[in-house]
Amino acid sequence: MRHFLLIAAAAILVASCSQERKWSDDPQIAEAEKLCARILPRQSRNIDFAITPADTSYYALEMVDGRLLISGNNVNSLAVGLGSYLRNQCKIELTWFARDKVREPRRLPAVEGRICRKALVEQRFFFNYCTFGYTLPWWQWKDWERLIDWMAIHGVTLALANTGVESSWLETWKEFGLDDEQISAHFTGPAFLPWNRMTNIDGWHGPLPESWLEGQKELQRRIIARESALGISPILSAFSGHVPAALKQVFPDAQIVELNRWAGFDGEHNAWYLNPSDTLFRSIQKTFLRKQKEIYRDACHVYAVDLFNEMNPPSWEEDFLEKVSRDTYETLSENDPEAVWLQMGWLFWNKKRMWTPERIKAYISPVPKGKLVLLDYYVEKVEIFRQTENFFGQDFIWSYLGNFGGETMIAGDFYDMSARADKLYEDAPGSLVGFGCTLEALDVNPMMYEYVLDRAWEHMGDDAWINAMADSRSGAEDEHVRAAWHLLCEKVQKQIGGHRVSQLPARPSEDGEAYWNTPSTAYDNKDLLEAWGELLKAGDHNTPSFRFDCVNWARQCLDNHFTALYGKIREAYKAGDGEAVKTIGSRMLDIARDVDELVASDAYFLLGRWIKAAREWGQTPEEKDYYETDARLLVSCWGYRGGPLNDYSNHDWNGLIGTYYYPRWEKYVTGLQESLAAGESFDFGAFREWCFDFEWEWAHSHGSVPDKPTGNPRKLSQKMYDKYAAEIRDFNI
Repeated sequence: MRHFLLIAAAAILVASCSQERKWSDDPQIAEAEKLCARILPRQSRNIDFAITPADTSYYALEMVDGRLLISGNNVNSLAVGLGSYLRNQCKIELTWFARDKVREPRRLPAVEGRICRKALVEQRFFFNYCTFGYTLPWWQWKDWERLIDWMAIHGVTLALANTGVESSWLETWKEFGLDDEQISAHFTGPAFLPWNRMTNIDGWHGPLPESWLEGQKELQRRIIARESALGISPILSAFSGHVPAALKQVFPDAQIVELNRWAGFDGEHNAWYLNPSDTLFRSIQKTFLRKQKEIYRDACHVYAVDLFNEMNPPSWEEDFLEKVSRDTYETLSENDPEAVWLQMGWLFWNKKRMWTPERIKAYISPVPKGKLVLLDYYVEKVEIFRQTENFFGQDFIWSYLGNFGGETMIAGDFYDMSARADKLYEDAPGSLVGFGCTLEALDVNPMMYEYVLDRAWEHMGDDAWINAMADSRSGAEDEHVRAAWHLLCEKVQKQIGGHRVSQLPARPSEDGEAYWNTPSTAYDNKDLLEAWGELLKAGDHNTPSFRFDCVNWARQCLDNHFTALYGKIREAYKAGDGEAVKTIGSRMLDIARDVDELVASDAYFLLGRWIKAAREWGQTPEEKDYYETDARLLVSCWGYRGGPLNDYSNHDWNGLIGTYYYPRWEKYVTGLQESLAAGESFDFGAFREWCFDFEWEWAHSHGSVPDKPTGNPRKLSQKMYDKYAAEIRDFNI
């Protein structure tokens, strides 16, 4: 009898689980329900959604008949309401990585009264062309699905959508008489495609395998469908004038010119540009937009068109810039009357001496108001809108960049960004239309991007926001976690961007400087040590974000100490103190080994994860090796042997430290000791050449690299704190 009851119970359970959940008949509510079910598969059945039209985006939370009701004006607002509830009531942090499991509550917390919040601007932008190189090139759908959910609950309404655009270009260039070989010579390797899309380089580490093109096209279909369903407008590409070099052979009379060399690449990789006034430009624009529409239908009417990014236009004359802009916009509007041109403002900062206010005005003024949206790209450094009379009346999105190349540094001046955001609405009436994040990679400061996006809504106040963020990262209200985060925001989060990172991932040099690693910080490392120590006093938390913080804060503090010791070893070498060089050098190598062990405990910091994801795109052993080399090149040499972009995308990653950074430092420390013992000067020229060879060989090597975390993050963090705290506090060796 008991056996029969067990079988019956199992049958009932299977039957109930196999019943497909019924979603709302309203498509927007249905998408909100599905989003909720992906995050809270059990408790989502206890949450209701309702849409009420309104002039301004809003969301509201309240309890109705014992159930949570989230209401809003559209699906995107419903998603923001869900995100607010997860963070503030459930104390849940949804990270942007699919591997991080959500800790679902046993019972949904009740909402007291009715919480209502309105948006202050209607647009919230996310991404950077570079993100598709430094983070996203190897992602599969499972990764994208989580990131899109993250964007939705943080209210993103505009997202750059570059994945798979090469498929549309392949078909376009074929129609204009180019063969497969000529087209292949145009595209770069997968991780370097952003700089091909931005008209910087052609052909570097190509050609692209056919399987890549097809796989990315299908992935883009899913990305666009999901983003659109959640109220996120995918920003597709349009023709900006960048053409394959071979097109000049097919159309010798066309106004096609070669642009300047970029970032030290050989002339064979120079980009080529077609003048928009040429009738061929209009034909290419029409064909490309048609090809793109055939694949992705009417996904969106906002197009990313970026002319002359980090490049010199054929002419700096204002009349030329005005005509280029007018002609480019006309080719968009002719093919899509609803077209809106999105232009990143990085070029105005990157070549600020050349892009005078007069030239900027000539360039952006020909486009009708409401048909051009500019990204004020790097506002933590400079707000271009303040230098251009609010972009001369054009719409703009105030955007925080935050990192370059995804380098692992704690950065972002929290209170400075808060003060800047407070002034925006008063200082830019009629032009400010949104907030944005133009991050080059998903870096180690997710809270800064969450904060910027949240400031597009009515603000709860900085102290309350920090408390809620701290609670969600630990999964509970913990006084020590809150105190640690307040310390971090008040005393440590003072960096304003740029490559202000430690020397550990930098190549040692004669003058102590590294091109992409400025070894200065805007805070005292003892303050970070204090915050780190406070974090370790917290309760027994096991959320992905808390584990990450234990590793990240420890890593940064040790990195800063390594940088300080680097200064000491150079002083000792100049003084001819061999014993001090030996002692300090030994400690530096200890730190490098310890950081490598520490970061091995969190998946974010694994070189093996990056390489494994790249190899998974390969369908043959040869393709897998090709993708691995592409992935290795980006985080090491970037371009040529010894080129200027070497170490641009540096990371404190397990595996990268042990096999790439550590050997360089060991060679350096040993060389200093040997030169002093021999009474000779250290040959920095020979050392640099050795590094060039070593780096190039490493980038083209293949081998097994651990791709799963090992060790306990909190225990390892405590171990490092116990070992180094006194030394850092007193700066004794």
